[in-house]
Amino acid sequence: MVTDLFNTLEQKLELVLSKVAELQEANAALHQTLSDKEQALKEAEAELVRISRERETVKERIDKILNRLKFIETGESA
Repeated sequence: MVTDLFNTLEQKLELVLSKVAELQEANAALHQTLSDKEQALKEAEAELVRISRERETVKERIDKILNRLKFIETGESA
């Protein structure tokens, strides 16, 4: 009778330990996924900053060209 109780307890303990190990593995995988996603986000943010700067540079160049064209237009009609 006592032996059966110990066997049952050992089986339940093994089951719990097995579940803990599974959860630890899942947790480690989730941490890795989170780390990968955070890295991808940092890269995307850096790319967005680069594109925004490039866009601003293009806008400034277009504005300069338009201003030069306005000057040419007003200079010709004067």
